[in-house]
Amino acid sequence: MPKTAEPAETRRRRLGLVVIGVFVAVAAGGFGVITVHAGQTPGIVSQTVTYDITDTTVEINFSVAKGEGDEVRCTVDAFDKNFEVLAQKEVVVPVGTSDLKGTETLQTPRRATGARIHGCRTA
Repeated sequence: MPKTAEPAETRRRRLGLVVIGVFVAVAAGGFGVITVHAGQTPGIVSQTVTYDITDTTVEINFSVAKGEGDEVRCTVDAFDKNFEVLAQKEVVVPVGTSDLKGTETLQTPRRATGARIHGCRTA
């Protein structure tokens, strides 16, 4: 038995579905890239490594990576259970340094529940 050709309408429908599928995949990939990088300054990566809390102090260990040609300023802070900032300090990573591992001790008026490094930006 000879094979009969598909109707033109079926081929167009299939082609349309393929085009829509490719468009949706590209849009989803683009949205994923935007989501991953939202709220970050490109080329600067900061990370809270550890923190140690006592009644009125917080010792935070952190790392910052960036380009050697940029001076970067970050905020280190300690906060309570309502995310109210109890103490904060600005940390500077100078030009000529590509990464910094540091420790800061913050004095707090009462016991904190957490600490972080954030808000990194070029100076």
